[in-house]
Amino acid sequence: MTKEDWVRLGMHLPWGLMGAALLLYDPSVGIFATLLMCIYEGFNDWRKKDASYKDVLGIVWGFLIGSFIVWRFWL
Repeated sequence: MTKEDWVRLGMHLPWGLMGAALLLYDPSVGIFATLLMCIYEGFNDWRKKDASYKDVLGIVWGFLIGSFIVWRFWL
């Protein structure tokens, strides 16, 4: 991955973390918000051809990291 890819991943990591934080409020809201953001980025990639699939990677990583943190505190 290039430096630009890491920057893009870091910019979208908070969106995934926010989706994971919403799991505490309501699990379906957290999953739905994350899914909608990934769909949005997918449509951007399809329409603009700007490699937005890399942004989806940042969102998913943020959701996975945040979900792990939520799970650990829930135990």
